[in-house]
Amino acid sequence: MTLAQLAKVLLVQACEEHDPDHTFILRYEREPSRHESSDSGNRAARGDAWVIERAEQIADRLTKKYSALSSAFTVLRIKIPLTLLIGCALVGGFLADPIGPAGHINLLNFPLLTLLLWNALVYVGLLVNLVVPGASWGRSQFGLLGLAEWLLGLGVKGRLSRLRSDHAQSPAEVQWMASSLASYAARLLYCGRDLLIAHARSLLHAGAAALATGVIAGLYLRGFSFLYKAGWESTFMGAEGVHTFLSILFAPASWLMGTAVPGVEVIADLRGAARANAAIWIHFWAVTTVLSIILPRTLLAVATWMRKTSLAVDMDLPSHEPYFRRLLNPYRGKGLFVEVLAYSHHVREADDRLLAFLSDAFGVLADIHIGNSVQYGDRPPEFPSDPDRGLCAVILFNAAQAPEETHSEFLEELKAIIRSRGQPNMLLVVLDCGPYAQIDQGKRLKERCQSWATLAKECGLQVVTYRDPSGTPDGELHTLPDCLWPGDFRGAQ
Repeated sequence: MTLAQLAKVLLVQACEEHDPDHTFILRYEREPSRHESSDSGNRAARGDAWVIERAEQIADRLTKKYSALSSAFTVLRIKIPLTLLIGCALVGGFLADPIGPAGHINLLNFPLLTLLLWNALVYVGLLVNLVVPGASWGRSQFGLLGLAEWLLGLGVKGRLSRLRSDHAQSPAEVQWMASSLASYAARLLYCGRDLLIAHARSLLHAGAAALATGVIAGLYLRGFSFLYKAGWESTFMGAEGVHTFLSILFAPASWLMGTAVPGVEVIADLRGAARANAAIWIHFWAVTTVLSIILPRTLLAVATWMRKTSLAVDMDLPSHEPYFRRLLNPYRGKGLFVEVLAYSHHVREADDRLLAFLSDAFGVLADIHIGNSVQYGDRPPEFPSDPDRGLCAVILFNAAQAPEETHSEFLEELKAIIRSRGQPNMLLVVLDCGPYAQIDQGKRLKERCQSWATLAKECGLQVVTYRDPSGTPDGELHTLPDCLWPGDFRGAQ
């Protein structure tokens, strides 16, 4: 989906989640048109496309009824002209005279050397980011997202300030819109962070290449009207050291130009006040700048721009969130068999809340079966073998029981069984806090949950806490994708 489509989906999500009582978005307004709802087979095949169509219908009605919500799309209309950016960088580089009115070039203190060092640090940062993805997130990308959040909030706050002065809007409506827009902005920035970063990087790479081009162009144009002279001075380096440094620095340019770097004797004669013609050194600096800055930055700008273009038309729907799991619930779970095993306690087969939770987790089309209880110390039962369906074994522990080594051994056996069956079979550990919560809802319940989490972690698993009174709403569904072992069953989405 495109960024504009994702924005509408996220806006509708925020508005619906902040209106649980259907006060501002009526129940019938949340349903698709009669034609779409009757075409369930097509909706099942389209999946994300149906979510987009539904969001577009609701978003159009909302923005017409509540004009302040249209400010949510302000950031989508903000564009930085690439031509203007490159033009400004070229002019800035041209006007930034790296030599100065004296016309003296210090071979060891030339401003272009600083530019080369800065770009070298940028390349090192990019390499580190490739090796350790997200390593630079906390520093450089934070500012980009902060700027985007400010631009998005600017339009939102302006609309809300005018809305509060309009007595036709009730305080409840204003509060609902403010909460919805704030939630929407946070989600949009989170979902679109890769696109935003790619766009900003492409602009920065293009600007850096244009700036260096402007500097070199200005250097050559001034060279036709002024006489530039070269020299060097150093407290710690002699002629041989300077020759070695310049030979290494200008090695690629020297090879490409077919011109050797002047020898030690020539370098020694340049020590002190600048008096030799600097033409050869300007050529070396220009070619080095092209090879080290202009060419790499241009290639990086093109690559990141292509990535940005690809991301802009292929945004991912955050389908793992509880909102979307429930929205697509009737069309998920095909080809998945869910076997629920209660360990050392009894679960009613008609437990509506448990079935609703499992249905939200895996989809209505999943075949959910609550099997017989596993007695304490027993081995895992045999699972039905069906090559056409994936299996998810859900082991349900009771928080009223203290975790023991026997439970750990049982989980290890289950892992071995799931591993032997191969993909897409999975294991999910669920801790039922309901019975223990009737006895204690405070510190002891948290300690018991932590004990079970520690036991599962030692087995390489994570626990989903079910019916935890201290948990957040939809917390079970939020954590579920990370708790599936060995991985989320995407075919059930």
